[in-house]
Amino acid sequence: MLAKTHPAVEALTTIAERMVLVGLYPSPEEAVKGLALAQIEREIEELQQQISSLEEKYGMSFEEFTASLRHRATMQEEMDWEEWDDARKKLEIRQEALEAIIQYAPAPN
Repeated sequence: MLAKTHPAVEALTTIAERMVLVGLYPSPEEAVKGLALAQIEREIEELQQQISSLEEKYGMSFEEFTASLRHRATMQEEMDWEEWDDARKKLEIRQEALEAIIQYAPAPN
């Protein structure tokens, strides 16, 4: 947990307050939540595109691709499998983070 006086917390506070001042968000908490949501949504979209690209390249799902590689994968297929598996794991983590951010409600003052 970061201390309230940590430079990152101070920077985030300043940025959030300025976003409220210019009317982009109703509160600093909503500004931070909005920024976090935008970042996570961008990352999810990129990972989904990466996964779709591999599905298109091989014409099958990850599970089908994994089964097709048993005892006969080329070096490129192994590299693609690693990339695909990594993207799937990252996507799952980002989706969990997205849910946590969406559910976040600041404590009342």
